[in-house]
Amino acid sequence: MRRKARTLGKLILLVLLLIAVAASAQDYKIRAKVDLVVVPVTVKGSGDKLIPGLTQNDFVLIEDGRRQTITNFTADPVPLSAAVVVDTGISSGSLSKIQKTFAALAGAFSEFDEVAVYRYDKFVAKVLDFSQNPERIEAAMNTLRDLKPDTRLDANLPRGPFSVPGPVINGAPVVPPGQLGVIVTAPPKPTKVLHDAIFTAASDLATRERNRRRIVLVISDGAANGSNHSYDETAQSLLEKGIQVYAVGLDQPFPYKTVSVLADYARATGGDVYFVNSVQNIEKSYSTVTEEARNQYVLGYISNNEIVGPGPVFRDIAVEVTGRNLKALHRKGYYQYP
Repeated sequence: MRRKARTLGKLILLVLLLIAVAASAQDYKIRAKVDLVVVPVTVKGSGDKLIPGLTQNDFVLIEDGRRQTITNFTADPVPLSAAVVVDTGISSGSLSKIQKTFAALAGAFSEFDEVAVYRYDKFVAKVLDFSQNPERIEAAMNTLRDLKPDTRLDANLPRGPFSVPGPVINGAPVVPPGQLGVIVTAPPKPTKVLHDAIFTAASDLATRERNRRRIVLVISDGAANGSNHSYDETAQSLLEKGIQVYAVGLDQPFPYKTVSVLADYARATGGDVYFVNSVQNIEKSYSTVTEEARNQYVLGYISNNEIVGPGPVFRDIAVEVTGRNLKALHRKGYYQYP
């Protein structure tokens, strides 16, 4: 009888052990690393109009030349976490225009969005930490509205890589009489820490909830000189954190728009850029940016590319809308880690 009891006890112990092993294996599977790559996409048609109503089957997603299977898809609007970065080292005329648009800027955000405000020229300053309080946001805007422009910057501000200081004939600078032999040089570029400002905003946005769309809205002439962070370093930080850059560009002649660093940031991160001059168009660009950022298609997939070596590896992403002549804006890629 005792032998049967001992045998039964051993069987029970074995069953319990098998259950524990199975549970452990199941737990291992649950904890296995699965990296879902998320790609917000803005789709535009003629006249830069947003295209609604697309489905998962309308999209083709390619990573490093290999088609990926889209496993997650949504087109639901989401609230924003927005870091507004204002360049206060621009020309006095443009700063005056921007200051007239701050009411429209504050009004472009909904009650569900949260907004932080920064300013920069030679340094970066946080004017307002993230807030959903309309009164606090308006007060921060008023702080910037009361800033007096530095008119000394007007003569020194860069007007793009194609401009030459002083009078020119056939693209060559004219040397005034009596100054033959004198080297005509451009005035020194003012310090404009654009990259540092965007890097700082991105670092703060990384702490916000992931169920929000996190964007940097930079209002600037695009001049960048004297930053501690480079463009490449800042762009990598944005891509690693999944943050998009939207820009309102001012003081930029047509040829310069095509090579503006503001356009580079927008293209790299899947945002957009608007080059405007009038107060009316500046105000319009604010509402366009928030509408565009809030209403995106979000594609999710698990990469079928594997890392060989220690990594990380940068993966190029291409998104196409099948069968239609539409433009898809999205981040250019991401960093895949082992």
